[in-house]
Amino acid sequence: MKPQAYTEFQPLKKVLVGTSYDMKFLESLDIPFTPTTKRLMSYLLDETEEDYQKLISTLKQLNVEVVRPSKDEYKTKWAGRLTGAHLMNPRDDQIVIDNKILWGSFKSESGKGFSKTLIDYKNHFLLDPKFEGLVCSSIVRLGEHIIVDNNDWANTDSHVKRLKQYFEPLGYKIIYNKTHDYKFKNNVSHSDAVFSILKPGLILHASVNTDYSETIFKNWDLIRADRITSSIHFKKFLDTKNNYIKECSYAFEDKKYDDDRWYQFLNSWFSNVMGYSQETYFDVNCLVIDEENVIFSSYNAEIFRQLEKYNINPIVCPFRHRLFWDGGTHCITLDLNREGSRERYL
Repeated sequence: MKPQAYTEFQPLKKVLVGTSYDMKFLESLDIPFTPTTKRLMSYLLDETEEDYQKLISTLKQLNVEVVRPSKDEYKTKWAGRLTGAHLMNPRDDQIVIDNKILWGSFKSESGKGFSKTLIDYKNHFLLDPKFEGLVCSSIVRLGEHIIVDNNDWANTDSHVKRLKQYFEPLGYKIIYNKTHDYKFKNNVSHSDAVFSILKPGLILHASVNTDYSETIFKNWDLIRADRITSSIHFKKFLDTKNNYIKECSYAFEDKKYDDDRWYQFLNSWFSNVMGYSQETYFDVNCLVIDEENVIFSSYNAEIFRQLEKYNINPIVCPFRHRLFWDGGTHCITLDLNREGSRERYL
């Protein structure tokens, strides 16, 4: 068995879907749940898994094979502490390029969990200490070209040098440049939060402070995503001022979560999990199945209207707690096998 991916949009055949914590694991940690916070956390986890199952069902209907990490990996690897939703976002630190899986943090807790899930591919792991810290969700595969984003806090000169040593002898061209001009404020933000390629010649990207460089995508068409229309509840975050307890409320659309005790609890115990979703455009963070089908985590009438012009079918698989987990459909998946050969698009 070997992985294969040359682009972000050739037909997807096999994908890794992440997994979240369960209550049994969280209760094994030294977290002071109250009846209220335990009840609300149970709702959050159950609804997250329900949305995962909807996504998995949709992928299978589209003839995409799905693999997932086991929840047991949380129990065996991270018992006693909680520093992030490690197994939820496989896209961040892993990427398939050609027939190799590159690892940005193979020795980390998440790397060990995902490597166990992908053990059938072990002969195709590209393990290199010089890739440590590689931000895989800020790398774009485009046939003969591998575009490595060089925005602040993304990938370094040494990462690019190592990529060139591996892939240029195979005929790839490495472009080290900005895939977007969005000015991140947080050092864990990734380019797939504001940029995606839906098909050759078509980009979906963030609307605010984004102006593409003609040096890479000359004459390509652009669809701009307005973050406010992509989440009617996001304005709740923009309206808050220096009050983290109240800021937490922007992540929850269901009124049953509207409880200051809940927000305080999250601030104390889950702030590392919540991430920095104010810089994620979730409708941009989508999963392209092929050039005609794209999965989104929410409905966006304006984007979907524009997609009609390009004969693209938008498929909605709700991910209700994307703002809490700071992960959209692209983040929580990792394409392992895509059909097609390596072609030139630029």
